[in-house]
Amino acid sequence: MALEAIQAWRDALYKDIFHETGWILTTLGDPKAVAHLEKSYENLKAKGQAHNIDFVKGKDEIAKYVPQLKNAHDIDNWRGLWNKQAGWAHAANAIKKIADEAGKMGVRFISGAAGEMVSLETSGNKLTGIKVKSGETYIADRYILSTGAASPALLPELSTQLWSKCWTYGLLELTEEEAAQFKDMPVVLNHELGFFFEPSTEGRLIKICNEFPGYQWQKGEYTDPATGKTNKYSIPRYASEYPKDGIPEEAMNAIKHFISTVIPQFEGREIKGAKVCWCTDSPDAHYLIDTHPKYPGGELLLATGDSGHAFKMLPIIGKYIANALEGNFKPEWKYGNREHLDSGRPGDEVKDLEDVGIGEPQARL
Repeated sequence: MALEAIQAWRDALYKDIFHETGWILTTLGDPKAVAHLEKSYENLKAKGQAHNIDFVKGKDEIAKYVPQLKNAHDIDNWRGLWNKQAGWAHAANAIKKIADEAGKMGVRFISGAAGEMVSLETSGNKLTGIKVKSGETYIADRYILSTGAASPALLPELSTQLWSKCWTYGLLELTEEEAAQFKDMPVVLNHELGFFFEPSTEGRLIKICNEFPGYQWQKGEYTDPATGKTNKYSIPRYASEYPKDGIPEEAMNAIKHFISTVIPQFEGREIKGAKVCWCTDSPDAHYLIDTHPKYPGGELLLATGDSGHAFKMLPIIGKYIANALEGNFKPEWKYGNREHLDSGRPGDEVKDLEDVGIGEPQARL
């Protein structure tokens, strides 16, 4: 899918949105991360991509592809995979572009109270409508629930197979001269420390994300009808409801550590716009794209479980959802219990926001 997606990102529709800068994925030596890199390398070679990739080790080899890291500290022990056929996309502009194109095709977007789902309306084992906060009920022949991290909050039974977590990031504002030096820089991701990429074309901002297992916010409750047992589960804590939230102090410190290690020339500069970003993980990192078994008529199609790798599929994921709507399902995306596999994310302790503290809001841009 990744190779299919990158071809789609190259379409003229995404001009000035997708930036094929290449990327370098590295580790300090974590065995799981090394195994993941080796598997990725072999997979890409098998797909005929050997000419686009390279294994790199140490500062000199890394700087060959990313000269902007010439000032980096303590990266001599980094090893990783260079992939020429990769890059980044401006998320907000991509979503706006897709929405504009959908509007031209007759899609109508409903927001505010009229677009906020409250519950499903049913008759027996048939789904009859979607009730929204404004009090209205929307009725259709088929329904698609594609609500990302909010999915378990909307349908608590999904909490048995989806886990809503958030990650953190901050922004550095560069001068025009600095931004020019980092223009067209490949994406740099270190498994243990975090990642960053070239400045945005709007505002000369570098986004820096620290790598960790994510945070949860266990404020949801679900009672299993089969066992009667009630469990807490994580739901999103969105900025729209909590506009004063910042990020945990430990996350801010991790971002500062990334800066001091990887781009030390910016150490001490104010970090602005720090926020959390919510995703939903599945146990095996596969999507959940299937009809809900509670409604045997197939009225409700679930399209969620992004596991941190849905946005990169933005130009093509709709095709797969449409296929499922027409009855063509992929077995690995089916509803139900799955074997828990290593997601490839670093660490293993998912802390709760209530335990680590939300943090003070940072300067906004």
